[in-house]
Formats: sequence, C-alpha cells, structure tokens
Amino acid sequence: MRDILFNLIISLLSGIFMCLIVLPLVALFTTTSWSELAGQFKSPLIVSAVIISFQTSLAVLLAALVFGLPVAYLLAMKNFPGKEILDTLIDLPICMPPLVAGLGLLILLGGESKFGVFLNSRGVDLIFSKPGIVMAQLFVAGPFLIKSSRQAFEAVNKNVTQASRCLGASEFHTFRKVLLPLARNGIYAGMIMTWARALGEFGATSMVAGCIPGRTETMTQAIFGYAMSGEMGSSIAIALLLIVFSFTSLLVFKSRIRKQLPGA
Repeated sequence: MRDILFNLIISLLSGIFMCLIVLPLVALFTTTSWSELAGQFKSPLIVSAVIISFQTSLAVLLAALVFGLPVAYLLAMKNFPGKEILDTLIDLPICMPPLVAGLGLLILLGGESKFGVFLNSRGVDLIFSKPGIVMAQLFVAGPFLIKSSRQAFEAVNKNVTQASRCLGASEFHTFRKVLLPLARNGIYAGMIMTWARALGEFGATSMVAGCIPGRTETMTQAIFGYAMSGEMGSSIAIALLLIVFSFTSLLVFKSRIRKQLPGA
C-alpha cells in the first residue's frame, strides 16, 4: 500500500512538472496556423535575425572549442595552485545574471575604458557589432562546453592514458588520439548545450550589441521586440523556430549517443 501511494505521489508531481513544460509549448504551436507561420518568414528583418543568430552562435561554438577545450583539459588532468579559483570563475557566468555579464562587458569594451580606447584606436569596435554579440554569447555559453568536456576527460580511465605515455606517446598525441576519442560524447554534449545557450542568449547580448534590426538583432531580441510592440505573429514564428532547432539538435544528439551504447 505504501509503495502504491509513493508511486502515485511521484507520478502526480512528475505530471505537474511536465505540464509546466508541455503546456506553454502547446500554447505556442496552437496559436497560429502553418500558412501564417510561413508568411512571417518573408519579412527581411526576421530572416536577418535568424541569419545573425546562426552566424554568431556557430562562431561562439568554434571559439568555445578552440579556447574551452584546453581549459577543460587543464582542469581535468593537471593540478596547480589556484585550480579551485579558476574552476569557480568558470562556473560564475552560469550563475551570474546575463545582464550583469553584459554590463561588465559593456564597461570593459566601451569607449570610456582604457581597454575600449585601446581597441578603438586600432579600429576595433565591439560595441553594437556582431563580434560584440559573439563575445557576450561566449562569456555566457562557453562554460557549458568546459564543464561537460572536463567531466568527460575525468571519466576516461587513467590507466589508458598512462599506458599511452608509457608506450612513448607524447602528451599531445595522447590527447589527440586517446583522450579526445574517448571523451567525444561529453564534448558533443557540451557543444550542443553551448550552441543552444548561445542561440537563446538575450540579456548580455542586448547590453553589448543593442537590438538594431538588420544589424545586431538576434532571434531572442526579435522575439522580445515584436512581443512588446504587439506583433505577436512575428514573435511566435521566431519562438517556434528556436524551439524546433533546439529540440531537433537534442534529439539527434541523444539518438547518436544511444546508438553508441553497448547493446543499443
């Protein structure tokens, strides 16, 4: 009897939580027709927002791989003074409100700071520009790749990497031929999370790059702008596109991982 009651409570609480996820999605998908949805994407401003979002989020993903993987390797495989501080600093953007991150970047890159003056004197202007969007998104989304990759590196059996070194392989060769292949699923997971987080970033991007239609307006900024101006059809169209992209990427990743599991 107690088991039945426990299972009923678990099922009820799980059902309530799933409703919190499913019902808003149902509301979005049932608010407009497919013909109206297709018509919205004829707008040049909407197309521009989609293109800018994909350009910047893919640039963030590439930058996160180039700069984030070494950090993940360092944290997973090395011991050094200040390691806990570095680990905490990397986690900070995940907990920090994006608007705070955007404000810090705005002050750093603005024309009134020494660094901003230094950049401007060399013709580099990151405020109200696509590179500024990339920096803001990388600040917020990069830690997801680092955390997932670090966990994947730490999960690799240390005997395997030690055997590679004992056989005369260099540390770089071991990293490239042993560690990366064995940790690839965790790295893929981090890539998906980083890309999705960059694609959905709003607060930091708005602070650094503004919301200039056709120039720096991303999909999330367009959703907010259209909703606030009463153009719900355009806002819903972009929101549904974001949902489809995010759901599809997660589904493809989960299917790929499932096929690689033994006995799948």
